[in-house]
Amino acid sequence: MRGVYSLLLYLLAPVAVLRLWIKGRRVPGYRRHWRERFARQPASRKAVIWVHAVSVGEVRAAAPLLEALLRRDPARPALLTVTTPAGRETVRQLFGDRVACRYLPYDLPGAVERFLRAWQPVVAVFAEVELWPNLYAAIAARKVPLYLVNARLTATSLRRYRRAAGLMRATVACIAHVAAQSAADAERLRRLGVGAADITVCGNLKFAACLAAGFSAQVSRLQSRLSGAQPIWVAASTHAGEESIVLSAHLRIRQRFAQALLLLVPRHPERAAELRRQCDAAGLAWRFSSAPPLSGAAVVIVDQLGLLLPCYGVAQAAFIGGSLIDRGGHNPIEALLAGVPVIYGPYPGNFTALYARLQAAGAARRGDDAETLAAQLCDWFADAPARRRASRAGRAVVGENQDVLPCTLAVLGAPPHYRARPLGAGQGGGGGLAALAPPRHGCADRL
Repeated sequence: MRGVYSLLLYLLAPVAVLRLWIKGRRVPGYRRHWRERFARQPASRKAVIWVHAVSVGEVRAAAPLLEALLRRDPARPALLTVTTPAGRETVRQLFGDRVACRYLPYDLPGAVERFLRAWQPVVAVFAEVELWPNLYAAIAARKVPLYLVNARLTATSLRRYRRAAGLMRATVACIAHVAAQSAADAERLRRLGVGAADITVCGNLKFAACLAAGFSAQVSRLQSRLSGAQPIWVAASTHAGEESIVLSAHLRIRQRFAQALLLLVPRHPERAAELRRQCDAAGLAWRFSSAPPLSGAAVVIVDQLGLLLPCYGVAQAAFIGGSLIDRGGHNPIEALLAGVPVIYGPYPGNFTALYARLQAAGAARRGDDAETLAAQLCDWFADAPARRRASRAGRAVVGENQDVLPCTLAVLGAPPHYRARPLGAGQGGGGGLAALAPPRHGCADRL
């Protein structure tokens, strides 16, 4: 089965390159470093701690874990692989030159072998669930321990993977251990073929996020550029179809708060020109964040990566995007850490349970359309004590989940059949990279 799979990938490789070139029209980063996707660029470091995170959200979630691994073994170099230019830029912002960053190669046998030979990882840690048969088989053949952390598997993904059940069972057999986000994820992973003894429920690593060391300075700089505009709210990680609702809500807000400012942060900054046209159509004065001055604007369109956190820091409330359309909402945890109460739409997706907890604690509210979104925001703008209570409640909810990082570190420092105590039982790390256990060898034969 893996031979047929590899043949199909080789046939599709030219299409993949063409797709990169087409996407590069809007995002030039897709046309850069494309040789890395075939492992055709040399390594800068060897015998690395290797962490893979797909894009921005996964990189941010994995960052505290990688920092902890580097503290465990400070002499060991690290490699963080991604699949998108935005993810690569996030690695640069978070780690600078301390961590090497490359694109994960396509799952072609030759590319995989070149990649592993060049970097010689001592451990492989994949954030969330990405199953690559050739890559996993090559990792197993080299006896490199392979872990999935922050693992989440939706019912839809399970159905898709089970269409190639035999190939997937052999692939997951290469995994030493899985740190799952929830019991439901653990059950779906078990149905995919991961042994129950090889899964620990640790929770969502995004709860281990922390504000950057320069957060306060970034907030001060942004605040000085906004010329004292009040109130300020953020529409974070928005998608096409949501911004028209957000702008309509902002028009309603400005009827009550004439100097209200919206910081509009699209999920993909390259959509900034499209949002400019929407602001023009709505009659809202706008500025791009990259082109000062920002004074006099009703909307600041954030067309740069890395500004979302300081935007939270200057705001009185935040709407978390992806939730006004049937796409699934994004992560509110960074907003909560910054002390901002959050509003979400009717489609919270993977964060449904979290938003339910936040709403019960008074840290979040729901807005289904422009009218209710504006009403909820105006309530918070007019009631500073209620905002402060919501801010404290949000931070408390995040604080309840701070054991996810020790649990994940314990998984990485224990034998494959490690069983963690129940989440919240006070697990610690320990063991160090020297204690990392090799993967089971049966997967190489089965693949």
